[in-house]
Amino acid sequence: MFGLFKREAVDKEAARRWRDAVTSEARLPEPYLKGWVTDTIYGRFNMVALVATLAMRRLRAEGREGQALSKAFAELLFSDFDHALRENGVGDSSIARRIRKMGEEFYGLASAIDAALELGGPQQEVAKVIQRNVQRDEAKALELADHLLALSERVERLPREAVMNGPEAI
Repeated sequence: MFGLFKREAVDKEAARRWRDAVTSEARLPEPYLKGWVTDTIYGRFNMVALVATLAMRRLRAEGREGQALSKAFAELLFSDFDHALRENGVGDSSIARRIRKMGEEFYGLASAIDAALELGGPQQEVAKVIQRNVQRDEAKALELADHLLALSERVERLPREAVMNGPEAI
């Protein structure tokens, strides 16, 4: 009977590898140098959110195990966001409010990108989401959409073993 309430065992090391791969990819200079996103804390947050969305889509495709890993990965990311805010001098009294706002922005952007990727002709749909949320310039939004779609293809091609163990890189 107690087995019914047993939680899925999640490989914390796999979640950490996903976090490392996503943040490494989000820190690559191209999106910042080309002006697709601003080189600010907010711009970097947006890049992490965009890349993490692709990772979470791939993880969810692996069923319950992947969904549990996706949740552990997201929790680790938000723990990092909390730590970064504290390092940047945000006071304890406003951390919870700031993290909640970041969560709303993160999941709002993730949901919109996820929906855009499900539609036919995803470049235009992804670019619209980017233009509404990240980059107002239409041409730069299209370029960032192309970049994300190429990255999405790489993430989708990861074999199950790499997905469940956490990739070394994306």
